[in-house]
Amino acid sequence: MIVFISGGVRSGKSSFAEQLAKTMAEATHSLHYIATAMRTDEEMEARIAHHQQQRKRDRWQTWEQPYDLDRIISMFSKRDIVLLDCLTNLWANELFRDHIWDVHGKVPRIVQQMKRLGDKAKGLIIVSNEVFYDGVPNERGTYMYMHGLGLLHQHLVTLSDVAILMRYGLPIVKKGRWPCGVV
Repeated sequence: MIVFISGGVRSGKSSFAEQLAKTMAEATHSLHYIATAMRTDEEMEARIAHHQQQRKRDRWQTWEQPYDLDRIISMFSKRDIVLLDCLTNLWANELFRDHIWDVHGKVPRIVQQMKRLGDKAKGLIIVSNEVFYDGVPNERGTYMYMHGLGLLHQHLVTLSDVAILMRYGLPIVKKGRWPCGVV
């Protein structure tokens, strides 16, 4: 099962995704957290440390993978619930890391990685940000980033069994139905 969750900044999407993953996981299933943020400065170091401390209370195994998901896909099985937080960071990292802004080459590659990850695991939850409320700027780099993210959202919602938009801490189901016993 693939669940796509998007929403604005501080909409509650990450907390909701973590709770959903714990609900989907049975006692015999492992919880995996793919963290895509890069350690860029002291503020980001502090945020990462805070999030790691929060996840220690539960039984999460954290994978710090800011790009190139192919490196870890083989590590998962049908006994795993995988939470990727967040697609927005992953896309930025992939797009800007080699300064080759090949949106039409990189988007399909990431979609295929998500498909393979969803096929390997019992459940995959993908978290992403909605950044389109104010339109798309004309500046080339920002335009390319947002154009690619929009394409990723479209493809991943198509792949997903359930798509949710978070607003004010409330999940609004836009596609699919909840399986019995989940949330």
